[in-house]
Amino acid sequence: MVLGFGLSFLLFVYLPTFLVDMVDKYIFKDALANLHPLFEGIMRMIIFIFYFYLVSLMPDIKRVFMYHGAEHKSIFCYENGLELTVENVKKQSRFHPRCGTSFIFVVIIISIFISSVLVVLFPTIDDVRLVWIAIKLLIIPITVAFSYEFIKYAGTHDNILVKTLSFPGLMMQRISTKEPTDDIIEVGIAALKAVLPDDVEDNN
Repeated sequence: MVLGFGLSFLLFVYLPTFLVDMVDKYIFKDALANLHPLFEGIMRMIIFIFYFYLVSLMPDIKRVFMYHGAEHKSIFCYENGLELTVENVKKQSRFHPRCGTSFIFVVIIISIFISSVLVVLFPTIDDVRLVWIAIKLLIIPITVAFSYEFIKYAGTHDNILVKTLSFPGLMMQRISTKEPTDDIIEVGIAALKAVLPDDVEDNN
C-alpha cells in the first residue's frame, strides 16, 4: 500500500509539477507562472494515459479489462430494462459515463480548475513548490467530493457540460475496457445479480 501510494504521488503529483517547472524555467524563462496548474493537469493526463496504455499490454491486465467491459455492458443491460442474458448484454456499449476511469479524469479536470482559481486569487501560492504540492494534496478531498457529485449527476443527465467533462474518460475506456467473451459476460451477469435488491421499488 505504501509503495502504491508512493508511486502514485511520484507519477501524478510530483512529476507533473517538476516537469512543468523545468520547462517553464529553462525554455519559457518563467513566463508561464500563472498557467502552471493548467499545464500540470495536461501533463498529469498524458502520464496517466501512457501509464494505463503500458499496463493494458500485460495479458493478465487485458483479461481484467475484459471483465471491466462485461461489468459496463451488464449494467447498461439492466439500466435499459432488458433481461440479463448473454445475448442482451453483448449488444450493450462497454463505455459507461459513471465508470471509475471517467471519475479519474473528472478529478483531474476539476483539480485544474481549483488550482487555477487558487493561483489567480493568491499569485504567490505556488512559489515554493513543496508547499504548493502540499496544498494540492490537502485539497484532494474537495476535488474528489465535487467529482463524485458530478459523476452522480452525469448518470441521470445528458447535456453539454456532462458530455464535455465525460468525454476524456469515455475515450480512456477504449483502453481500460475490452470486449468480453461469453464466459466473462456470464461472470458479469452473476456479479450484478448478486448485488441487486430483492425489492423492485429499490431497483427503481
